[in-house]
Amino acid sequence: MTGYNLADWLMYVRDTVNEGQRLKMEEALLNSEEAMELYLLAMNQLEQELPHLDDETAFTERILREVYEDRPVQTPPTPIRVVRQRRWYEHPLFHYTVAASITCILLVSGAFDSLLNEPKALLNQPSGSITNSIIEHAFSWLDALKK
Repeated sequence: MTGYNLADWLMYVRDTVNEGQRLKMEEALLNSEEAMELYLLAMNQLEQELPHLDDETAFTERILREVYEDRPVQTPPTPIRVVRQRRWYEHPLFHYTVAASITCILLVSGAFDSLLNEPKALLNQPSGSITNSIIEHAFSWLDALKK
């Protein structure tokens, strides 16, 4: 509830309220849907009393001309982009080279040899779940690496 009735909004539309009251009513228009409905109702009731625009496009063009002539159009400043040289260790080729080198070292050292033998042993096991066997072998392999 805004506290303004239709008579208040009729006075607002006729411009017979003081400046402080006008500001409060404009705030109510922004914040209250009920105030907006009463304002629109007041506008509809006073439609015949309000001035009528003969040429709306000329009015719009005149307002736009006044707005743009008073203030020069300012183009936004272009942001300065600082281009910095990428460090050699930030380059993707460096990362690929390091990964390939580590892979080659692991292959040559035989780190992956046990992975080739264990699946055959798992399939030859007479009983038990294959998943449990894989988990057990993985943990035993990790324990062997820790030692």
